[in-house]
Amino acid sequence: MAEQEKKVELKRVVMVKAIVTEAFKDNLIKELDRAVKNIERQEEQMTEQSKAHMDALKQKGATQQAVAFKNQFQSEKARIAAAKTDLLMKIEEAKKLTINSEFVQGPLEGPVVVGLGDNLYKKVGGAEIIVKDGIIEEIRGIDD
Repeated sequence: MAEQEKKVELKRVVMVKAIVTEAFKDNLIKELDRAVKNIERQEEQMTEQSKAHMDALKQKGATQQAVAFKNQFQSEKARIAAAKTDLLMKIEEAKKLTINSEFVQGPLEGPVVVGLGDNLYKKVGGAEIIVKDGIIEEIRGIDD
């Protein structure tokens, strides 16, 4: 194989950004609200299950296990509360988003073929996809 024909396929991170519209804001807030409700449901179930487990441990006279379980439960409860607080803050931030601004939705991975003579940094870095209400409006930083 000739040197200039050598190619390799790599993974590249492509950042997805959404242009903020009223529909986008509404959907984002609904998603975050749904996540808060799921966390609240999870917290209720965990509380009910842990109470039953604590009662069972106390009936068996397993005091040390009960104390250890209670500490573990409190730690998990604090983690869930922090996650809920984070989601509630994100809801408030979503409500303040400016129409037509760009909102980073997150990264996607995609393949890119590189070969001898290519600028690696241009090939694998800085790619963005801009969407508006789910429709791709622009692709930035992709020089194939």
